[in-house]
Amino acid sequence: MQSTVTEYSISRLLLFSFLATILVGSLLLMLPMSWGSTAQPVFWVDALFTATSAVCVTGLTVLDTGTTFSGPGQLIILVLIQVGGLGILTFSTFFITRMRPRRFGVDLSQRMLLETSHGAMSRVTPKGLLVIIFVFTFAVELMGASLLFWRFSADYPLLQAGWMAMFHAISAFCNAGFGLLTDNLMRYRGDVTVNWVIMGLIILGGLGFVVVADLLSWGRGGLAGKEPKLSLHSLLVLRTTLFLILFGGFAIAITEWGGVAMGNTPGSLFLESFFLSVTSRTAGFNTVAMEQLTNSTLYLVILLMIIGGSPGSTAGGIKTTTMAVCYALLSSRARNRPKVECLGHSLPEETVTRSLLIVAGYILVTVVGTFLLHITEGGGVPFNATQGNTFLAYLFETVSALGTVGLTTGLTPNLTVAGKLVIITLMFVGRVGPLLLATVLLGGVHRVQYSYPEENVNIG
Repeated sequence: MQSTVTEYSISRLLLFSFLATILVGSLLLMLPMSWGSTAQPVFWVDALFTATSAVCVTGLTVLDTGTTFSGPGQLIILVLIQVGGLGILTFSTFFITRMRPRRFGVDLSQRMLLETSHGAMSRVTPKGLLVIIFVFTFAVELMGASLLFWRFSADYPLLQAGWMAMFHAISAFCNAGFGLLTDNLMRYRGDVTVNWVIMGLIILGGLGFVVVADLLSWGRGGLAGKEPKLSLHSLLVLRTTLFLILFGGFAIAITEWGGVAMGNTPGSLFLESFFLSVTSRTAGFNTVAMEQLTNSTLYLVILLMIIGGSPGSTAGGIKTTTMAVCYALLSSRARNRPKVECLGHSLPEETVTRSLLIVAGYILVTVVGTFLLHITEGGGVPFNATQGNTFLAYLFETVSALGTVGLTTGLTPNLTVAGKLVIITLMFVGRVGPLLLATVLLGGVHRVQYSYPEENVNIG
């Protein structure tokens, strides 16, 4: 029987799955068992904010995770991070395939579920991708937790060190940015082990599982004596990721040279700069005080947060491939090429159009979000009374929420209820994507077979 699952129904399923998970998570966090030793009640807006930030793997918090929530509460947050990071549809498809008889395999509907979460699969079957997702995720998280446990066990009791290691490893791989320490990771700003393990987990989580599957296939082909070749998607992801890490690290080191936020030795400066470059692309951990960074550094961080990670990964943002396609468009038009070209390939017009729509959607939501924060947090305050510093803080907060990053200059804990609701909405839109949200809200719009007459307009 032919599957009746459509792209619109899959998009709607994804949207409501995230909403349901957030609501269940917020209700659980409001239970007394989730409260810390101080037994202070967690109000609904704070519980909703925390659950949304966890499911959307953002990391923005209005409450300190380590002191506000008990062990069960922290476990609830960690489960929400894992489910949100891997993708709710990934877990749905996994359980569907486990419950159905093996002879039926994975049909078109399950393939569409996976491709909605992780992108098109050209070199791997849906079942193969599911295996890679879970095996790779838990193997990397276990390895990261083991290394962090070795380091944390020198500072904390073994049981606490083990829980901290597991929590931070899962949070880093899922690009969530949640931590159990009151100062995030600032007390480990000079610790090479913690810095490199967290950075490694963030990068591996932000590559995308289709890229991981492609790399494994490429490696097996090389070992078998074949001529291995990566897909264009994987090449773009790997090259763009490397460029952003290097560019961001060196640029931040230059803008912070002589500043007060980072260390005054070249070694500490570059370690902290590269950590910030990596974590800015949707992870949210910080080893330096963000409010002490220079304005030029905050501007660079905003650009990195907008770009984010790669499609089908645990990261957010407009994605590395979207930026690469936009660059290819500009480059091709500058060279007067008939089609958009990238690494010896011509890109489909639909891919280019979708990239431009994603960028336009993020710009629109960023403008609206920043405007709303100015109303909810600073309405009625004259410009000269703010010293002109609030705009950058509100823009930074908006981009951080929309890019599901989790970095803040200190605005988040002091948000009004209305401001929290704005950030909650931005985190949700950033996780599901502006285009997908628009698709669900507008309904399944069918392609028409006619067009209106052309007429030129003056532009520029």
